[in-house]
Amino acid sequence: MEAPARYLDQLDAALEKRRQWLDNEQIPRLRDAIASYDTLLEGAVSMLIRKGLLREDPYNYEQSFTDITIPKDDALPEFENADELSYRIAAFRRQLKYVSTELPLDLPKFNLARLKKLSGLISYLNWPELGESSKSPTTRAFARVYMKVRMGVDSLAAQILKDAETQIIKTIHLINGILADLILYCRESWKAEVRRVILPHEAPASVDGHPRREEMVRAIRRGFANRMTGRPWYPSLAEEIAEEELSDDGEERRARVLASLEVAAPVKPRVVEGPDGRAVLLEAVRLLCRPSEDLATAVAVLEENERIVIESRTVKVGWLRRLFLGAPEKKPDDRVYKVEYTEPGGRTSKTEEIDFPKFAADVQKKSSLLAALGTGSGPAYKRLAATSEEHLAAFVDRQLNELLLVHRRLGSLNTLLQARVTQEKKTARGIKIELLTIKNALVKANQRRHDFKDGKTG
Repeated sequence: MEAPARYLDQLDAALEKRRQWLDNEQIPRLRDAIASYDTLLEGAVSMLIRKGLLREDPYNYEQSFTDITIPKDDALPEFENADELSYRIAAFRRQLKYVSTELPLDLPKFNLARLKKLSGLISYLNWPELGESSKSPTTRAFARVYMKVRMGVDSLAAQILKDAETQIIKTIHLINGILADLILYCRESWKAEVRRVILPHEAPASVDGHPRREEMVRAIRRGFANRMTGRPWYPSLAEEIAEEELSDDGEERRARVLASLEVAAPVKPRVVEGPDGRAVLLEAVRLLCRPSEDLATAVAVLEENERIVIESRTVKVGWLRRLFLGAPEKKPDDRVYKVEYTEPGGRTSKTEEIDFPKFAADVQKKSSLLAALGTGSGPAYKRLAATSEEHLAAFVDRQLNELLLVHRRLGSLNTLLQARVTQEKKTARGIKIELLTIKNALVKANQRRHDFKDGKTG
């Protein structure tokens, strides 16, 4: 019994060192990586929703979860394919949000079953094989939608999705590596407990004085039922224990287990001259802040054009009503406009309704935020500059996406209101210069974002 006892002491010591390493280093990295995946996925899906290729889930009511639930991934129906894909992606987003914000990511809460679920959720969309070759029906359907923009002629949107894809794949590799570390720890912890609780009390039957592997597994199973009731049973791990004890290469197997649990000493990173990622991202922020005044000016011009239309029509309609009906003047209609737009490279126009007062207020808020950040020295800028590089990159992605949408809507409203002012035989101002300034800022900021990604992958 001396050799098994000595091995168990070595195994316990190795597991304790690994537990401390997982608690102090790997699990915090796992939390950050899952939060980054959630942010990156939201940005990419939001782009697809704005392009009309996915829909928000109409049943997206508040749900409470107690554990991970992986959305279904069977073949999509032939009809209403887009609706089903949108529903699945929405369900996946809710689960990822739950994991990143509510699920306790602590070592005592992990077991092999939960880790298997978490691994399955992270790989629900197979980003490394995003295409028709994927075995996942949901991934194949998502890839068709994603590639419409990714390979489309809207170069800015395509670049944003390309960057998101690159960063997501990198993040998933990181998550999977940490999950593999956790799975190894849970597997060997289970085997160590079996060795400690069961093996000293269960002697397997032997043939010619030599116990057989099958008999040892049966003995472990028998002792497990008596001494570890309520714990999950893993036949494959019980077989590993038998192999480590009875095989001719058992000593070598045990040595490999101890080696796999070793925690490598941290390697001091070699300093390589290259672009400062944080500086590149902050430069992208400054570029995005440049058109802050142009945003405010554009909204003011649109409001002026709208006022001309409303006042002209109010006077005209009110005069006619008093003349023929003696009725009081009618208040202007709700300021919700149906506008047409065409995606870059698209052949068919699309329509959307814009609540102009709400849109104007949102743009004014965006203008104020960018103006505050654009000083490069105020409290808002200092808070942003103090965040982690990952959060700073996510902030740039979000601002790029939001400004793309603002730019498109400003252009659509400008076309609509200029046409209506002209119909009233009035002179309308335009925002062509402001739109061009915003567009240039988007292009330059996106290039800096791309430089940051190249620096990370180069």
